[in-house]
Amino acid sequence: MVGFSAIVEPMHVANRLAESPLYECSIVTIDGQTPSSSSGIPIPADCSIAQSSTKHDLIIVCSGFFDRKTARSQHLLDWLRKQAALGCTMGAISTGAEFLANAGLLDGYRCTIHWENEESFRENHASAILTGGLYEISPKRITAAGGIAALDMMLSWIALSNDEYLVAAIAEQFIHSPSRIPGEMQRKAEIKQVQRHSPKLAKAIELMMANVESPLTSVQICNRVGLSRRQLERLFTEHRQKTLHRYYLELRLNQARYLIFQTGMPLLQISIAAGFSSQSHFSRRYKDYFKTTPSQDRHAENI
Repeated sequence: MVGFSAIVEPMHVANRLAESPLYECSIVTIDGQTPSSSSGIPIPADCSIAQSSTKHDLIIVCSGFFDRKTARSQHLLDWLRKQAALGCTMGAISTGAEFLANAGLLDGYRCTIHWENEESFRENHASAILTGGLYEISPKRITAAGGIAALDMMLSWIALSNDEYLVAAIAEQFIHSPSRIPGEMQRKAEIKQVQRHSPKLAKAIELMMANVESPLTSVQICNRVGLSRRQLERLFTEHRQKTLHRYYLELRLNQARYLIFQTGMPLLQISIAAGFSSQSHFSRRYKDYFKTTPSQDRHAENI
């Protein structure tokens, strides 16, 4: 709902401030039925994709927790390809990028997706140029990681065809400063929190987050941070209440569990994406931490 509102509301505000109908928005769903947001709030649709036959200037796929079957609906993918062929700018927020990528519309384009989905997206869409940024704007393609990043994306998109004064006025209506730029990285909250206490520890955590599939050794992390193993271990114990090794392991296991519940990737592929040398080793570590096996979680996800 946050991302959806961040797409629609800037255009409504632009119309009001400009005292002119700069933008006209329609809510289109696959079947024309009224969907609900993840918080249960219904969003009435204007029409179905079958009824939306006219050419649009911009289409943004809005998706959060998504159904993988829906994301591969041939009816939907064909419609998206048709709109792109007509010259429409194709956009997405959060996991909406999966839909565009499934339609082949992000091949060769810079794009982004919510950080929780980055690993699976890289595995499944190698032809897309995934940056991990807050939002990306390329010719005929715009994507945002979700949430408030969608507002930054829309302000930048509106700025392409309007003067800076209008964009600044729109931002002011949302008590927002349009200072975040395309490519600025996501998932800074924990790193920023730690950085206040220890920039070295923050750098170590950032290295771990960037190297999940091919984990760095403790020696490599210490060398890049510029601390001895003893010094870095002390920082992890003091600020994270766990050892360097344990922190890294839990980060990788949580990423694996997300992939189990939110993707259709085979368990072997998930174990590799989480940096484990064998599926048996992965399963043992997973069960020790979550008190359930990867296969049991996968079965529960499919019920």
